[in-house]
Amino acid sequence: MRPMEPSRNEVEIKLRVVSAHDAVGRIEKLGAVLERPRELEDNLVYDLPSRALRDARQLLRLRRKGPATTLTFKSKAPGEHRHKVYVEHETRVEDGDELHRILTALGYSPWSRNQKYRSIYCLEGLEITVDETPIGCYVELEGEPDAIDRVADRLGYAPADYVRATYHELHEADAAERGVAAGDMVFAGNETLEGPSSS
Repeated sequence: MRPMEPSRNEVEIKLRVVSAHDAVGRIEKLGAVLERPRELEDNLVYDLPSRALRDARQLLRLRRKGPATTLTFKSKAPGEHRHKVYVEHETRVEDGDELHRILTALGYSPWSRNQKYRSIYCLEGLEITVDETPIGCYVELEGEPDAIDRVADRLGYAPADYVRATYHELHEADAAERGVAAGDMVFAGNETLEGPSSS
């Protein structure tokens, strides 16, 4: 496992978009530069049987993206914010399968899984992602609050349009609206895959 990077405040918002094609067109029109092309992300979120992390608004996640696996721990920053603000610790992992076994040996187990196809752009110091998910397409803006507001405005969005919910929360709301059980947020054909090597 590589050394843990210093903790940082992750400041971001989501914006609902009609389609990835529309989002990419708008972003590129602003002059954004493609940093990483479209790639599948497969995320497992862990917790203890007591729901200790969920109840504390914390997240422990293994993310597989191509050959890379990343371990992330987030905790919600105190106070009210216009944007979604978390304190984040993150490190690359050499062996995701082995870390999965370590986490389960410590009593953690996956309670949620979600997937997305993500493209990453850069503009004005922001990381801009286009996320294609099983529940629709979103753009995420992450970086300094003023830059987020400025770029969101250039894309035609106001603060009232900002989505601060997690993808899991959005998935649960979508399932409740349709009157079905939420389950995992995965693409058709991937429902039976499990573990950090599932991508």
